[in-house]
Amino acid sequence: MEKKGNKVTQIRTSSGISFRDMTKLLAPSTNLRSFGKLFNLEQVKAHFPFGLLTSVKILDLPELPSDPKLWKSDLTGNAKITGQEIEEAQKLYVDSGCKNLGDYLRTYLKLDVIILYKAGQEWRRTLKRVVGIDFIETGKYTISSLSNLAGMTVSANNCDIGAFFPNNSQIYRLLRLGMRG
Repeated sequence: MEKKGNKVTQIRTSSGISFRDMTKLLAPSTNLRSFGKLFNLEQVKAHFPFGLLTSVKILDLPELPSDPKLWKSDLTGNAKITGQEIEEAQKLYVDSGCKNLGDYLRTYLKLDVIILYKAGQEWRRTLKRVVGIDFIETGKYTISSLSNLAGMTVSANNCDIGAFFPNNSQIYRLLRLGMRG
């Protein structure tokens, strides 16, 4: 397991499968809701009353709360849920055949996985089409590493004299703009 502070960035199994934090490929303000919207997915990120999760017994609650105050949590920050969003959550609860909060939590998490998978695949296809790079094929899993690879690929394709030397002002500018930390 790889961590940065208290955030897990990668989990690698003994068989070589890696689970990576997809957010390293996105702008810092991008969340799963906006990531799905970016690719016009039919699936929409749901809402969950995380503030209620004070014990495992809470998962047996037979319905979702309708009071917006019960939907506030540390996970959602200052974001306020609207009445319409609560209605959407309650509709998902019914449409998914949920019998309690635990069933809804499973539905909510499965929906997150579907959105992440579909948006991730669209992101891969878009990058491949626009800049000819697939972050899985190249093993580049951060914005900075993708930016560097894209710049080097363009330079190599242009085959400009001096394009691969540190005194090249365009390469220097690209590297400087891509720096973080």
